[in-house]
Amino acid sequence: MSQRYVIDKELQWLVAVYLIVLGMITVLTNHGDVVLWINARHTVQGDFFFKYWTYLGDGVILGAVALYFLFTHLWRFYFMLLAIALQTAFVHIFKQWLYAGEPRPKTFFADQIDQLNFVEGVTVRGYDSFPSGHTATAFVLGMVLIWVSKNLYWRFVLFVSAILVGISRIYILQHFARDVFFGSIFGILAVVLSWQILRKQAWNPRLERGLIKR
Repeated sequence: MSQRYVIDKELQWLVAVYLIVLGMITVLTNHGDVVLWINARHTVQGDFFFKYWTYLGDGVILGAVALYFLFTHLWRFYFMLLAIALQTAFVHIFKQWLYAGEPRPKTFFADQIDQLNFVEGVTVRGYDSFPSGHTATAFVLGMVLIWVSKNLYWRFVLFVSAILVGISRIYILQHFARDVFFGSIFGILAVVLSWQILRKQAWNPRLERGLIKR
C-alpha cells in the first residue's frame, strides 16, 4: 500500500501525549485556574502573537483550503468537507444545545475583571464557552494537512500550530482549558472518522484530480 496518508508513529505519540497532558491538567485543576495562570503571564509580544495566531482557527481559512483542494484534488476536498461537517455538528450540539449559555472567562471572573489582561482589539464574548470552536477548527485544518503531507517536519509544525491556537483561546480570555481540550478532541475525531469513511477512495485515480485537471 502507498505510504501516503500514513501517520508517523512519532506524531501519533505526540497527539497522545498532548491529549493526556491537557486532559490531566483539566481534571486536576479547578475550573478557570489555567486561564488565570496563563493570563497573569501576559506580555506585549504574547498579546500581539496570540491576537493574530487565533485566526488560524477561523472558518474562513478552513474554507479557503477546502476550496483549494476542490480545484486541485477532489479526494482531499471530500475528506476535508466531511471533517468540517462532522466537527461543525459536534461543536454545535454541545455549544448550542447541551451547554448553551455556558459562561466564558469574562463572565466567570466578573468579580475579578479588573485584574485580567484583555488584549486590545479583541472582542471577548461572555457566553457559549464549551467547547472551543476555533480549537476544533484548527485541529481539523492541522490534521487534514498532516494527513496529506509527506514531510514529517511539517507534520510536527502543523500539529504544534493547532496547539498554539488552543492556547491563544485561553490567552485572550475566550475559553477555558476544558473547552480547548474537548475542541481538540472533536477536531481530531472528525478527521479520523472522515478518514475511516473515505479511506477506500483515497487512491482512486479519478479523485486525484481537481476541477482544474492536471
